[in-house]
Amino acid sequence: MKKVIILLIFLKVISYSAIAGSVGIEGNPKQKEDKKTYALVICGINKDPEERLAKNKAVTDLRSFFLNKAGIKPAYLNVLVPEGSFIDKNVKISNSENLKRTLENLANEIGPEDRFIFYYIGQANVGAGKLRFNLPGKDITHDQLSDWIKPIKAASMLLVLDCPGAGRAVKALTGKGRIIIGASMADQPYSTKFSEYFIPSLLDDRGDTDSDGRVSLLEAFTFASRQLDDWYFDQLFLKTETPVLEDNADGLPSQEPWRYKQDNTDGREASKFFFIKL
Repeated sequence: MKKVIILLIFLKVISYSAIAGSVGIEGNPKQKEDKKTYALVICGINKDPEERLAKNKAVTDLRSFFLNKAGIKPAYLNVLVPEGSFIDKNVKISNSENLKRTLENLANEIGPEDRFIFYYIGQANVGAGKLRFNLPGKDITHDQLSDWIKPIKAASMLLVLDCPGAGRAVKALTGKGRIIIGASMADQPYSTKFSEYFIPSLLDDRGDTDSDGRVSLLEAFTFASRQLDDWYFDQLFLKTETPVLEDNADGLPSQEPWRYKQDNTDGREASKFFFIKL
């Protein structure tokens, strides 16, 4: 009888070990594998030929980074660009209708466990107190963009606005679990160069200040911001763009989020956000 009991206990232990191996003590790893990263890159219109080339290159570089380094699957990456851009034919035209429709489709696909990245590169201007993103055809305001993004249920969200006056849109887009980066403050109406430095910084080991072998979002932002400072200084130009970051859901972006430990403001969540997994 004692041998039978011991055998039953042994079989239960083996059974539990098998379940633990496939499910995991802390939860089902299948659920972890099901977590997906979606990204939407949209390029606005640029009338200046030189600037248009720079923005197109930034879109191309960002797309390549997402697909080849960040591991985002092609099915989860949407790219919208103006007609005539040299990006390949698989992308859509970046007008307001396509943007709204794409965000509606993503709202139906993305779950709370997923991550969503929105990245705008282009021009914008202020009208009636609203930041207006300059798209082919009809512009959209930052309030419209906020309303269209709101149905997306992703618990983790990164919104990057590389455009003039980006800081004006931060408060409307702020929310729990969201990190918002603006290439400029609300009162800076001039063209921005942020992506030209930020996108390369995502892979630049010089930005890895804590030497953990990978570059966090905060480290890339910090490195790009300082490179921008150097560029304006070297060119003897008055600095017309100051990148800002908001990630504590108070709607007030910081110009120096790398000081989050001293200031106890923005930067903490960005320091834990990584594009590339170890």
